[in-house]
Parts: sequence; C-alpha cells; structure tokens
Amino acid sequence: MGTYKSISVSELLGNDRIVDDSLLVDIRSEIAYKHGYIPNAVSLPEPVEPEILLEIMKEHAKEKVIIYCSIGERSKTVVRELCENGIDAYNLTGGYHEWLLMKTGELCMDEKIQYARQMVLPELGETGQERLKKARVLVIGAGALGSIALTYLAAAGVGTIGIAEGDIIERSNLHRQILFDTDNVGNKKVYEAKSRLEKMNTFIHIEDYDTYVTPGNINDIIKNYDFVIDATDNIETKFLINDACVINKIPFCHAGVVAFEGQVMTWVPGEAPCYRCVFEDIPDGYIPNCAQAGIIGAMAGMIGCIQALEAIKYIASVGELLVGKIYHINGLNMQTRIIRVPRKNISCKVCGRKPVITNVSDNSVMYGRRNCMT
Repeated sequence: MGTYKSISVSELLGNDRIVDDSLLVDIRSEIAYKHGYIPNAVSLPEPVEPEILLEIMKEHAKEKVIIYCSIGERSKTVVRELCENGIDAYNLTGGYHEWLLMKTGELCMDEKIQYARQMVLPELGETGQERLKKARVLVIGAGALGSIALTYLAAAGVGTIGIAEGDIIERSNLHRQILFDTDNVGNKKVYEAKSRLEKMNTFIHIEDYDTYVTPGNINDIIKNYDFVIDATDNIETKFLINDACVINKIPFCHAGVVAFEGQVMTWVPGEAPCYRCVFEDIPDGYIPNCAQAGIIGAMAGMIGCIQALEAIKYIASVGELLVGKIYHINGLNMQTRIIRVPRKNISCKVCGRKPVITNVSDNSVMYGRRNCMT
C-alpha cells in the first residue's frame, strides 16, 4: 500500500487557512450527505474520478483537497489513488464521525460519545440527534409495552419523556415489565420507572404523572407533547387515547399484545385513518386483557421496540411510519403482515365528515372504565 497524507479534525477546526486553501470533499452516499455534512464540503460519492475532481477543484479555485468518509478509512484508499494521480490530497483522520464529536452545537461531548453509534447513521446524524434531544414524548402506561418503549426512548436520547401510570408493581408483572425487579414489588410504577431511566441516561428529563388517564385529565396531560405512545392494556383507554390525540392533533402510536400476537399502527394529523376509523366503537361484552388472556413477555418486547422506533422515526423525520397500515406479527410462526388502511372512515365519530366526538371530557360515559391497565 502506498503512503497517504492526512489532516486531523482538530487541525481543520483550528486553522482557518487550511479551510480557505482546500476543497473539502464528502465521498459518502448522497443520502448520508443530505442528513449532515461538514460545512462547505461538496458531495462526490465514491468512486471518485480524478478528472471530475480536478474540474471541481478548478471551479472552486482550490489546489488542495481534503477527502473524508464516515470514519476515515475508505477515504485513505481514495487519497492514495488521488496522490498517485498527482493531486494534492489529504485524508481527514476519523472522518465525519470525528468531526461530529469535536464540533460545538446542541450536544455536549459526553452526549456525542454516548450516542455516537446512532449519530453515525446517515439517516440520523447530528441533526436527528438534536431533534431527539429537543423532543417531548409521552408514554401512557409503564407496563409490558411501556417498559420497553421507555427504555429505548431514554437510551436514544429523547430529551423529555412523560410517563402516565397509576398502577403499582406486582410480582406477576415481572416476566414482561423489565424496568422493575422483585425489590420494587408494591411500589408505584411511575416513580420506579423514572428512577431507572434517569440513571440510564443522565441527559434526559422525566415527567411523571401518578394517575390513570381519564376523560377528565387526558387533554391536560398530552397537550405539551410532540408524540404519544399508547402502551395500555385496556380497550376503553385505547379509544380514549385515540380520540384525545386526534382532537388535539397530536401524533401517536397504538399497539396491542395478547398471547403470542401483537399489532402496531401510527396516526399523524392529516388524511391518515385513526384507530377509531378501523375499529369504530368500543365493543360490547367481555374483552380480555393480558391478565385474563395471557401474554408472552418477549412479544411485548418486540412490539414495544417498534413503538419506540416509530416515535424516533417521526421525531427525526426518517423512514416510513406505520401510517395507514397495521403491522401484525404471530410469534408462534413468525409470520408478519401489513394490513393497509388507505383512507379515513367517512363515518368515523372523531375524524369523519360529521364527527360527533369533539371533546372527550364531554363524552366520558362512552369510555366506560376510566383508567388504564398495563
């Protein structure tokens, strides 16, 4: 292997003359460049043709070029080849990842190190991480689904996380509600969850609501959040969360788990069908929750992870959400399917052409039991 010339990020940041005299070239993919790049860098994805690079250098009146990739490895090979072609090229040691760690911005150095493995993702980058830091996500229910969703929201660096939960920890919860252990039995879920999450990530803030959500309090609880996760195990409460979020135009992610099966769907304001569009009304008769029907903890873990991912994707504006779709998985045979719900139900009571539910507090009778179980 031939030799190559290099320059460090600290030299780049500390010497304006280097920046002025050199053309900075990003050889990562166009997607990666779109989601974040070093200021003044031009995009020239691999493979780098020397003739094309020389034309760009001529356009910018530069005789020296600094090449960078994600971590400074692929760019070494490119720099060697350019030098062999007589181009005054330098490799940026550590690449874009090292620049992210050293530049100033919304994130401190410890945060950049802590989130480094996700910030290096082209779809996320520093911009996405800063969006997560500024975001406010509410999780209603800190049980099976909530334990998982809360854990990954906190780990991902969502800046403010709300927990609405009025229940206490029972021993029968422990096989699926992994935020808790035997020493916590008898304690309030909301406070134990808050304590665990704040120890996990000292950069986040937890807001606790020691209450079940009801038609009388849900509007005040959800109003200051960017996204809501329905992690409850109660059909009446699921309709309540849907209706309150739709009326208040707050995006949310619904999920349900029973036995070895689970489903997820997301709603955002606009033309998307809501939970009530699909399921219409609270059914009459007995609807068992996981306490009666049973549940395997690992299935709740899978579905809770998907809910956290939906929230992260929404906040960071990446990927495709489960909007207008219901994701369903059968854990016994691992068969999955997407059920498409392409449009609103025009007869929907909350978002149809003639909605009859315009304020959940005025329709409290229809929600039956006035608390959520997890």
